[in-house]
Amino acid sequence: MKFQVIGKNIKLTDAIKGHLDNKINKIFPNADESTGVRISLCVKKNRHIADVTIKTNGVTLHACDETEDLYTSMDGVLKKIEKHLKKHKARAQDLKIKSGFEIKKMSAD
Repeated sequence: MKFQVIGKNIKLTDAIKGHLDNKINKIFPNADESTGVRISLCVKKNRHIADVTIKTNGVTLHACDETEDLYTSMDGVLKKIEKHLKKHKARAQDLKIKSGFEIKKMSAD
């Protein structure tokens, strides 16, 4: 997995990078080398903004979260990404079920 963390107006420490790496590996435990993860962390006044873009298997997932705490922003944006991933998997599963049902229905006639 290609993992890129970018910081704007913030010093990226090993603790921040480790926290993000652990969370991403929990969401994508079986990610291959073609998966690209880009995380952008930014501080504007007293607001911490976390922006995540994940590209994998022709699918691009994007989420953004803004709070007053950096770790809360990171956790929030990763929860949004996880929700997007579950929604995408459910849609793909529904398409497989629907298309398979139509094929069986047509062959039975």
